[in-house]
Amino acid sequence: MEKRITELEARIEAKAEPYLERIEQIDSIPGIERTSAVTIFAEVGPHVAEMFPSDAQFASWAGVCPGNNESAGKRKKSKTMQGNKHLKGALCQAAWANSRSSNRIGQFFRRIRKRRGDKKANVATAHLLIRILHALMREKRLYQEIDVSLGDETSK
Repeated sequence: MEKRITELEARIEAKAEPYLERIEQIDSIPGIERTSAVTIFAEVGPHVAEMFPSDAQFASWAGVCPGNNESAGKRKKSKTMQGNKHLKGALCQAAWANSRSSNRIGQFFRRIRKRRGDKKANVATAHLLIRILHALMREKRLYQEIDVSLGDETSK
């Protein structure tokens, strides 16, 4: 079984060879490791910006866009959209990986978790990750962390 897994991993790496630059862009996002980056790339392909003109359309296709089930000022329960289950799973796994990190994505997760709970914070962080992913693949560059101190600026 181990030999078969090694052969499959070698075939996957051979197929991914022409797209190493795109996979490195995905891999530069915190919480996404090499295996997840290859999985995400396999689901979305190299032409994300052409297929999805906006990040909102991309998030909707992936199934991680926020719902809006509200009537008369009251929010009602709603489930997440179906979307692409393999992409959604990889993004949610990356969101959980960022839950304890000290970067901007981890701060976002913890801020949402205070108000909404773990699972909703996970989907919201996956939505943030897919928006970042769309921007990186549209602009063809690597992820760079933005130093924003959230607590200092909002208290003034």
